[in-house]
Amino acid sequence: SSGINAEWPLRPGRMFSANAAVNKKVLQKLRSETGLPFIKIKEALQETDNNPDKALKWLEEKSIEQNWAKAQKLSQRATSQGLVGVLKKKDFVSMVTLQCETESVAKNEHFISLLHHSALALQQRQENGVIKAQAVLDLTVDNQLLSDLLTATIGRLGENIKAKDCYVYRLDSPNVSTSSYLHRRTTSEINGMSLGTIGSLAVFENLNNEAVGTAIAQHIVGTENCDNLLEQPLLQDESVTVGQLCEEHNFRILDHYRMSIQ
Repeated sequence: SSGINAEWPLRPGRMFSANAAVNKKVLQKLRSETGLPFIKIKEALQETDNNPDKALKWLEEKSIEQNWAKAQKLSQRATSQGLVGVLKKKDFVSMVTLQCETESVAKNEHFISLLHHSALALQQRQENGVIKAQAVLDLTVDNQLLSDLLTATIGRLGENIKAKDCYVYRLDSPNVSTSSYLHRRTTSEINGMSLGTIGSLAVFENLNNEAVGTAIAQHIVGTENCDNLLEQPLLQDESVTVGQLCEEHNFRILDHYRMSIQ
């Protein structure tokens, strides 16, 4: 299927003769593929001499232009809702956040799909740690820029959507593991991605106790200030610090990160 926004309004401008020859089979095929109005597909075929591939490219280019214009128009609207997503694969783990205007859009399948594509795209990065939002939008998924996917989703859903800084860590050793925690988990996993409104990731070396890892991830979510993490009393048991827990179970915290939709 194409990435064309089926709700794209007709573009005013060049008018064509009603008698202009258009291949009806090609017209019907493109209508089925894109969901766009017949008059818009007819315009594309007239612009490209009935070449279906060129017509589809013409439609996609015009759709991208329109989506970018819509994104610019909505860009100043407040984004108080959204989702944090954590995606774990064999060789990497990523955490991403997208903001939107309303809770209903945050639950929309197209919004969640964009979140999942963003998390997948991070596997292209070779470094560990925080990736700035603009650097993420410059990545590609299925030969499409994430920035174009973002504007297409804005065009489809009609809300301002923003990407925040993301996080990725490559699991390049069998001794390295991760634990994550999502606060206000909104749904079950989708395509292997856990969702919530506040999330954390902790990266460990030589940790063999999953419950301990989860406890530390929960602590990070509950503690907005994660500076000097090892010195902090564990939220679930303030008689022990995070550092003491590491010593007791003989493991190290290599890295950690917390993000929220706010």
